[in-house]
Amino acid sequence: MPLKLYTSPLSWNCLRPELVLAEKGITDVVRIPADLVRGTHKTADFLEKSLFGKVPLLEDGGGGSTGDGAGLVLFESRAISRYLCEKYAGMGPGLIPRLAGEVHGQDQDYDQGRGHPSRAIWEMRLAVESVEFDVHVSPVISEMMIAPALGKPADEAVLARHRPRLDNCLDVLDKMLATMPFMGGEEFSLVDIVYMPCMYVMSKCMDVFPRRPNLKRWWKRVSAREGWKKAVEPMDEAWEQVVPGWKGQSGGLVADVAKGEGEDRSHL
Repeated sequence: MPLKLYTSPLSWNCLRPELVLAEKGITDVVRIPADLVRGTHKTADFLEKSLFGKVPLLEDGGGGSTGDGAGLVLFESRAISRYLCEKYAGMGPGLIPRLAGEVHGQDQDYDQGRGHPSRAIWEMRLAVESVEFDVHVSPVISEMMIAPALGKPADEAVLARHRPRLDNCLDVLDKMLATMPFMGGEEFSLVDIVYMPCMYVMSKCMDVFPRRPNLKRWWKRVSAREGWKKAVEPMDEAWEQVVPGWKGQSGGLVADVAKGEGEDRSHL
């Protein structure tokens, strides 16, 4: 039975599981579009599945219950993405690092790696995205990108509260990437995937890379992957309808990566 993914190309959260699917080459998926403008994700039927009325939502095995395998219903993009990485561990890139002797797709071997120092460090890096990055980048994107798209002024108080903390987080990430090629370590993994959607959308409204060369080098590396190119295309098409010129719009990231240079507007 195919997976059912309730999704929207307008949502950067939905892009996380879409990127896992693209990286692993998982095609047995039925996508059910959510109309975020009309609020189809807020109906009573949908709220029975997604308790907070948000997408993405994944059903595996027909839905209707919680637990493993058949009848699984998951909301929250990071939980969905990790589930897909673990269920399809034997397909495509592993995305969750395994220790020597572990075998893709065998839960027993996977469990034996838990508690190992290298696994703990990777888990720490994964957690940083949600507790240090997303809590600040999402409000900044909402005020700098979403509010103008809706014809509303940005809330300067929100920006004043979150922008300095976001800048500090980006500085820390740049320092971290001076010693490793990817967010999670030596290999591309789920840690990179959870960062990429907001990093991309952020690039449309602010410039963060001229003074952060390691972060810029990381983005150039991960955005060149075929999985990313495939997964982000529907988002670009959808946002082009909302914000004409979206595909060419950049706060510095897309243009700077292409040219290798750019004006420093990170203070904006």
